[in-house]
Amino acid sequence: MLKEAGVETEVIARHQTLNWVGLHARLHHLGLISRMLYSTRDVGPAGISRLVSMPHLFRRLPRRLQDRTAYRAIRPAGAGWLRPRIAGVPITLGRKVVSAAVVGGKLRLRLDDGMERLVDHALLATGFRVDVSRYSFLSHSVVRQLKIVNGFPLLNRGLESSVPGLHFLGKPAAWSFGPLLGFVSGAEFASIELTRSITGNHGMK
Repeated sequence: MLKEAGVETEVIARHQTLNWVGLHARLHHLGLISRMLYSTRDVGPAGISRLVSMPHLFRRLPRRLQDRTAYRAIRPAGAGWLRPRIAGVPITLGRKVVSAAVVGGKLRLRLDDGMERLVDHALLATGFRVDVSRYSFLSHSVVRQLKIVNGFPLLNRGLESSVPGLHFLGKPAAWSFGPLLGFVSGAEFASIELTRSITGNHGMK
């Protein structure tokens, strides 16, 4: 969007290569075969898309397989339809910014190879790590009762934590129920699970 607005733009990425998703559009138009390969939730590549769309099944897989599958489903990637829109945008791969300093109203960025960029603006898109123990709105007594793995709360059915009545939705639920919970397309599953847990109506559809 910056490029289309006439802004001179450069993308700097730590990975040596860029991954693009959705480049095999023909796989989505094979009728029954496509429905077997892809879920309508649209998270993950062929095959994996189906698996992550079923959180209750996903959470029963061996942990090691869950982690490998989750990474494959949400690894850093760009949507294939964006490629034509970034044509002409310089992309520097395998490099990271190690320092930034203000110089005469601009920013001087130093890369790990010693090269520098003098820019007007720098946008950081580094992602984040989930760590519910750092949520300021949770009291220390609540945090002490939480079962946490790598910053994620360990959840049971209904997305309920080890603290009765305390539920986690969205990205914090992804360790227990898979990568689908980190996306808007996982909202239907999350809302149904939460409603069933609160109402006690586990037979509702």
